[in-house]
Amino acid sequence: MLKLGLSRKLPSSVTRQVSFRQVPSKWKLLTRPLSTTSHFASPHVINALDSTQQTQSDEALRQLFDDMDFWRQAQHNGPQKWLNSHSYPLKTGLFQIPSLNNPEGFRISAERALRKAQTLVDKICTAETPFELRRVVKLLDQLSDVLCSVIDLAEFVRTTHPSEEVMEKSNEAYSMMCSYMNTLNTHVGLYESLKKVLATPTITADFSQEERQVAEIFLRDFEKSGIHLSRKQRDQFVTLSDKIISLGRQFTQNTEPRINHIEVTPPSRLSGMNPSYIRAFTRGNVAVIPTSPWEAHAVLRTVHDENIRKEMYIGANSATDDQINVLEELLVTRDNLAKLLSKESYGHMFLADKMVKNPENVKTFLSTIVDSQFPKYRTDLTILQKAKQRNTKSKDLPSLQAWDRDYYMELVSSAIATRPSSPISPYLSVGSAMDGLSQLFSRLYGVKFVPGTIQPGEVWHDGVRKLEVINEDGDKCGTIYCDLYSRPGKQINAAHYTVRCSRRIDDDEVVPGAMDLENVGVSVKGRPGKYQLPMVVLVCNFTQPRGKSHPSLLTLSELETLFHEMGHAMHSMLGRTEFHNVAGTRCPIDFVELPSIIMEHFATNPQVLSLFAKHHETRKPLPESLLQAHLKSRSVFSSVETQAQILMAMLDQEYHGDLSHANHGFSSNIYAALQNNVALMPYVPKTHWQVQFGHLFGYGAGYYSYLFGRALAQRMWKGSFESDPLARESGERFKNEVLSWGGGRDPWLCIGEMLENETLIKGDHKAMEEVGKWGVMSS
Repeated sequence: MLKLGLSRKLPSSVTRQVSFRQVPSKWKLLTRPLSTTSHFASPHVINALDSTQQTQSDEALRQLFDDMDFWRQAQHNGPQKWLNSHSYPLKTGLFQIPSLNNPEGFRISAERALRKAQTLVDKICTAETPFELRRVVKLLDQLSDVLCSVIDLAEFVRTTHPSEEVMEKSNEAYSMMCSYMNTLNTHVGLYESLKKVLATPTITADFSQEERQVAEIFLRDFEKSGIHLSRKQRDQFVTLSDKIISLGRQFTQNTEPRINHIEVTPPSRLSGMNPSYIRAFTRGNVAVIPTSPWEAHAVLRTVHDENIRKEMYIGANSATDDQINVLEELLVTRDNLAKLLSKESYGHMFLADKMVKNPENVKTFLSTIVDSQFPKYRTDLTILQKAKQRNTKSKDLPSLQAWDRDYYMELVSSAIATRPSSPISPYLSVGSAMDGLSQLFSRLYGVKFVPGTIQPGEVWHDGVRKLEVINEDGDKCGTIYCDLYSRPGKQINAAHYTVRCSRRIDDDEVVPGAMDLENVGVSVKGRPGKYQLPMVVLVCNFTQPRGKSHPSLLTLSELETLFHEMGHAMHSMLGRTEFHNVAGTRCPIDFVELPSIIMEHFATNPQVLSLFAKHHETRKPLPESLLQAHLKSRSVFSSVETQAQILMAMLDQEYHGDLSHANHGFSSNIYAALQNNVALMPYVPKTHWQVQFGHLFGYGAGYYSYLFGRALAQRMWKGSFESDPLARESGERFKNEVLSWGGGRDPWLCIGEMLENETLIKGDHKAMEEVGKWGVMSS
């Protein structure tokens, strides 16, 4: 009933993961707070920018991310001196939430939220008069927001904060709130009040389309939570749900390989690897190489010795019995939960309210993609096999092993005449990319990024930047915290986290003493009432910049990752719904990736890149010939990447099918069968990659949505943006038909209206067939 919302991205691949002495005056204007409680640029400052000032503003945005010296000076000249992330000043806490100025603040925030939640529960359950019943849907949504305001924040902190104590306390708050939420999901009083409302035509006749959507979501989620079950069964449902959360936490926090390194003697056997890397790994006459993703990929891609590649592959994909047991117990517990609700499988339960409706449609979609792209994949595999045959001087065409794939892809790619003559990264600094995103959104949607002031204790690490999203009228749309650089212990995968949604708040039920975060509403053009401003966090793992001369430089793939995550962020920023439960990225999992995947198309478009892609030293623009060479080079084996995504989506579906007769080790057996049949490379005994597939928890039965989103995004890009990616008309249509609705409108209607396709608007089996026919373009 009460949703946690979507926060994480689906990765595009499992394995890839003059110095300024004083701050320019323009920077000071942009970061000076208006008051002790308002910490964003004055609208008058934004509107007053002439073209020269605008250029200075864009340059400051670039340097904010590229130049550590500039960043430190900016913080030093701020209203308060920077404090270390592990210090908790008395006046400011994380995200300026007063109680979060120390680790115990998570318990305080959770307890406050629980008190407020109970007050709302009481009001909903005792609603009798027409006025009280008319408020039930709003109160349910407010209740959801109260709980998620703690859960979403704690979910982010427990996975990202560098302090173990803070992570532990946030995790305790997260578990406490989720347990209470699961209890409410089986609360008969709440369910009966909602049913009474929906059975009263004089009330529902006044519902807006969005309110009706929210009411139906609540009703489905109650029923999905077993509200129809006996008291004993409802208690069992809560127990199983709590267990799933606990197992999911264990699973996602324990993905390190059982074998944490391999030893190579002598180091000369690493021939093919960059000599500087070999020296870094060498201790005496032994090279000790960690099996972590970056090092493993470097070995698998470059080392000539097949035995070493095999050893690294097995080590990097090793697992403990405990890791396998946790995953399998998680999957079986989900299956038990579905069976408790009389569902055939967890997949059937999970997909019932998604665009695809059921697992059968997902399998049809995936098999259609396999059929459409398999010939290209088989051709690419043959090319790799022939390369191995030449390299090993084999008489017969040899089998391609899992540890061969990356090596021969690199070998063949490097021999292609069109291989780029120089790297593209010098033109793609993080700061330039952020400046480019701001310019792109200004053209498409009429919004831009403005650096925001960070108060002491507001963020979790001194590498975090803060951006305010400002529209053309000078109004603030929301806040984006950018944690983009790597550090020891930080998660590898990029992610988008929602800390606070946009929703209408002027008609909230007032509960004295429960507010912890100042929540002053703002007006939204064309909508009545006041709305709270969204707040999100983007997490990436790019290299750290070092001074002005050494910014963080991105590969083309990393640039796409940044654009992808920013697509999620803008969905959160531009969605303006009255209800929390459908705000921004709180929409069906197979719809939520559309805005982010379409941003990947913008990331590689020459016209968009011309806005910002300039050499970090010379400031010369990126030559289009170099861009095209890189795009052509990486497309050589793009079908292999697509096939890997299909395998993962199929694995996810198999894991969430009927597990009534599952035996110990079933997860490895299923993975082995798919590896043999779909990847067409023999499964390697004693490897258990599935324990590293962290998205099995967050996107259980929903991993297909990345491929589904790619199909939708590809079609929408071609139909709306490809001919003129900077057209304001197309941007406004996308904002109005897709982004602004969040989950408050049928996604098929959003897509059908945007593409002017009546078949899609119906969202039936024919609509699914049509999307399947589009296929997935290998990019």
